[in-house]
Amino acid sequence: MFLFLGYMKLKSSTYFLFALLSCFYLTKAQSQSLKIDYGPNLGAVFSVLDTENLNATENSITGLTAGFFLEISSVTSFSFQAELMYTEQGAELNSDILQETINIDYLQVPLLGKFNILELFNIHAGPQFGFLTSDLESENYDAENFDVLAVAGVGVDIGKLRANLRYNFGFTEVIDAYQANNLYYSFTIAYELF
Repeated sequence: MFLFLGYMKLKSSTYFLFALLSCFYLTKAQSQSLKIDYGPNLGAVFSVLDTENLNATENSITGLTAGFFLEISSVTSFSFQAELMYTEQGAELNSDILQETINIDYLQVPLLGKFNILELFNIHAGPQFGFLTSDLESENYDAENFDVLAVAGVGVDIGKLRANLRYNFGFTEVIDAYQANNLYYSFTIAYELF
């Protein structure tokens, strides 16, 4: 049942993202002032679980993030960027009764507004929606299938290469046993194909 609900959430978010991107594509066909860029995105994630449980301490773990970006820009300094990223997250948690490394993998969909400065630097922010992909087989905790995060970051664009540093903060309590939210920094390198 939970697998079916997770699949339906993923399917509905995919339709939403497709519809949103289709609207921008149709707008591009009507206006030659729009530019669409896309390409692969790869980087590292440094994550912890922000926990309300004062009896537990956490250490960060390093994971991989990989996927694709699509950016729609115009002649102004503002642009919109959507991404589809696979992200390895989690933390090492230590408490009086338990020591465990928690690995939680997500399919993340950030929807970002970007403000470009001098065609080289940018600041960006927006919501991010995460869909749990890992199969957690632990008797100590269960993880939520859906996560909502806020994203804020800075970037540098040099030719077709893009480098981004981001802070991601989750609003969803993803592990009830620890009253924990996702929290991570990411560093990514992207390459603009067209």
